[in-house]
Amino acid sequence: MTLLEGIILGLVQGLTEFLPVSSSGHLAILGNLFGIEEGNLFYSVMLHFSTLIAVIIYFRKDIIRLFFSFFSLITKIAKRQNVKFDLYERMVLLIVIATIPTVFIGLAFSDLFDFLYTDLKFVGYALILTGILLLLSEKIGKRNFDLSNISYSKAILIGVFQGMAIAPGISRSGSTIVGALFMGLDREEAARFSFLLSIPAIFGAAILETISINTAKIAINANLFIGMLAAFTAGILSIGIMMNLIKKGKLYYFSIYVFALGLLTIFFL
Repeated sequence: MTLLEGIILGLVQGLTEFLPVSSSGHLAILGNLFGIEEGNLFYSVMLHFSTLIAVIIYFRKDIIRLFFSFFSLITKIAKRQNVKFDLYERMVLLIVIATIPTVFIGLAFSDLFDFLYTDLKFVGYALILTGILLLLSEKIGKRNFDLSNISYSKAILIGVFQGMAIAPGISRSGSTIVGALFMGLDREEAARFSFLLSIPAIFGAAILETISINTAKIAINANLFIGMLAAFTAGILSIGIMMNLIKKGKLYYFSIYVFALGLLTIFFL
């Protein structure tokens, strides 16, 4: 992979991982255009870890509190204490519960998802579906519940939305935010939960890709680190953009872009 390709893929991964335009769809399109080979799977893994670091740093205060709440939650469960969980202990539970259907969908339909990555017509239609979801976000983002009001069954449904987004062309951030809005969360809480929920999802995707790597084809060079830096920087930037736009209820702006890209993919690629 050349330096230019590494930078482009890093920027695309960082921006589209968190903006509601589908990183998987963009990487599927670029993969077909550039003819990315199996040996570059290692790049994909490292770019995933770069965006993972970006979201952890951006939400570091929440992450630290969730980390300690995880252990206090385990202690309460082990002692079978009949007490209420605090907000962050509840958030840990919601993230774990929402991740379960995502893992199930990812493992159960992994072969299908792998096939769909090679079908650009499907990617195009999935991008259009993402655009429809983004338009819906403007209509349904009217309630103001926070995470303390969300039931565990609703967390499962949000996890199903995230699982659907494994399909290339369906935005993970877009689908989970819309799913959270459907469940009654206000816009800012929906985005916050979506980004925190992305941590186990991105980590899991990177681990699965790592298993598939042919170590003989790994090449560690300057291009790799520059691509990782591009992904990290773009990731931080895109999270900030998303948090600002979600507060203003402007997610539907991205629908124009994904509609156009979807149509372009269907008719010209």
